[in-house]
Amino acid sequence: MTSKQQQNGKFSMGGGVAKRLLACFMGVSLSALLWVFPFTGEILNKQTRLIEDYFVRNDHGLQPREDFVFLGIDADSMQLDSISDEVIRSHPVLDKMSTAWPWDRSVHAAMIDRLADAGAKLIVVDLIIAQRSSVDGDKALADAIARHRDKIVLSSAFIPGEDGGQMRVVEPLDALLGPLGNETAIGFVNFWPHAQDGIVRHAHFYKTLSAANHADEHPDEPVFQSLASVAAEKIGVMTSEQQKRFRMARIKGENADQVYKARSYYTVFVPEIWESRYANGDFFKDKIVFIGPASPLFQDSHETPSGPILGAQLHMHVLTALLEDAWYSDYGANDRRRITMFVLLGLVLSFIVCFKLNRTWIIGAAIIFGGIFWFYLEQALVDHRQRLIGSMASLSAYGLGLLCAIIWQAMSERARRQQLHRHLRRSMSPDVADAIIRAPEGYYKAASGNRREVTVLFTDIRGFTHRSEEQDAGELFTQLNTYLERMVEVIFSHGGTVDKFIGDAIMATWGELGESDIDNQLNHSVLAAQKMLDVLDELNRSWEADGLKPFRIGVGIHHGEAIVGEVGSDQRTDFTVIGDAVNLASRIEGLTKALGVDLLISATVAEKFYDNFNWIYVAKVRVMGRDGGVSLWTPASAIPEENAVMQLVVNKYTSGDWVSASQLLEQINDESHFAGVAKFYRRLLFEVEVPAPGWDGLITIETK
Repeated sequence: MTSKQQQNGKFSMGGGVAKRLLACFMGVSLSALLWVFPFTGEILNKQTRLIEDYFVRNDHGLQPREDFVFLGIDADSMQLDSISDEVIRSHPVLDKMSTAWPWDRSVHAAMIDRLADAGAKLIVVDLIIAQRSSVDGDKALADAIARHRDKIVLSSAFIPGEDGGQMRVVEPLDALLGPLGNETAIGFVNFWPHAQDGIVRHAHFYKTLSAANHADEHPDEPVFQSLASVAAEKIGVMTSEQQKRFRMARIKGENADQVYKARSYYTVFVPEIWESRYANGDFFKDKIVFIGPASPLFQDSHETPSGPILGAQLHMHVLTALLEDAWYSDYGANDRRRITMFVLLGLVLSFIVCFKLNRTWIIGAAIIFGGIFWFYLEQALVDHRQRLIGSMASLSAYGLGLLCAIIWQAMSERARRQQLHRHLRRSMSPDVADAIIRAPEGYYKAASGNRREVTVLFTDIRGFTHRSEEQDAGELFTQLNTYLERMVEVIFSHGGTVDKFIGDAIMATWGELGESDIDNQLNHSVLAAQKMLDVLDELNRSWEADGLKPFRIGVGIHHGEAIVGEVGSDQRTDFTVIGDAVNLASRIEGLTKALGVDLLISATVAEKFYDNFNWIYVAKVRVMGRDGGVSLWTPASAIPEENAVMQLVVNKYTSGDWVSASQLLEQINDESHFAGVAKFYRRLLFEVEVPAPGWDGLITIETK
């Protein structure tokens, strides 16, 4: 894969946007399948319910009604420990309450009379009074109800038959219902919690016995009405809905069971409390009073999204919703159309993200921010529209789609890095290759084409073409590969990059990725060149011992500006360095043969070593295809006198004093370090004895 493909299609292993979207589609499809299978579908539905319950639990938009009062039959009322025996004995109702539960029904009769006489608007009795008690008690209660029938709502219930059989309806005693045409209002107290988690979320207002038994309904069978809906009708609010998801009245900072908190039943009959707390009954004027169990003994607790509350409290919340028209609009957790719609919405959103974004961390951030967006969207819909959208279908589709895209991204990135790593380790040192893999952005930036200050080294085996015609091919290739392997090791050990092999020639570079400063480039390149020559000496000794001809190489180094990047086609590209710096480095390497030296460096490299006497200036040449001269330097001799003579030769020749140059050359013999350079100048002086008019000191070399 080329870097152009890698940059433009970072998300795929050669597939671009199409495969990115395909990975996303696979994730969304997986999400859809998870909704279809019963086990995973129920897990997702459970998560949907949990999300919705969170918003319901934190919905404080519906305030409790101030005209609701809950008189609870609690432990204090059943034990009467908080009042003295004298007070109990002095009050006939309290005296009857001091006996074990159930109390004589005349107690409830007294409560109804006291509340009704105080001006209560409605008295809702959340007690199933279906069995006979004492004759006097039952009559007292029936008479009290008859006196205030228009203010009373009694309770019925669907209860299972013997051994958990079919449901049946239990209603109050006939004596409590009154005559036909003027019956006491009754409503069932049942709630139907969710089958999987046992949480009450919906209020059922109408129910037939067949429906309660999950059987087919008959057109002529009686329809029973809930306690809350009957109470609402008594106040003048009608409902025709079978069921609704009700909002719960909340007080910010308080638990659900603190709303409509029970007042102890017995307090109504304590004279001191009746006077101080209830203002001799004025407190109950125009109030809707619920009477019901408030002790754990009755086991009348129901789980709701906002926590456990008592049955009477739950009826009060439903009645609040009826009177305030406070409902949630929801689609139902198992609504297939809703799930399909939201899965498609998740697909569209994830496609948009995958189409627009292509970096792993951005895709991951999109998942997080998408979840946050959905959270605040649903929160806003609950707060302002009372709508529960059940966003789990969209979130799962959106999240799984993008997650699969990220997995594809990771696989693609890993494959891309491995491919790049293999490519880089063939052309540069392992540590440099590893560094690039850890942060490949620099490589891709360079690959797109940039100007860089680079150091270029060329080396070539002299006479290799002639040897290839004479030496056995297999033997020659073995020798060549051994040579190349050792040279590459040297280049890598000095932080260089093998740009390319050109037959038997090597082009190496430093700084093409901008990973080092210029001083490091120059030092490493020169040290590498010197080490290459030392290693070649070792190889030559080994080859000569094996009867093979040695290699001799020339090395040229130049530092300058070049263009780095990938060149080629979609089928094949090379990361390379091009430009004048490369051409000149190649020319300098070619001049090593003419000057009879193994290593030449240009002035831009030698500048680093001006204060180092290990280098000596040997010529300034005009190379073919380039204006101006190129100053060349080579390693100095270990004998200072030789360096001094060679420097004088070059100076005299450059200044035009060729006679003196010729005389000085006689001091350099064939054993000298500069024998090759001396031979070069003797040839020049032999061909032309005196400088031409306008001599500028530049040596013209016509060959590349």
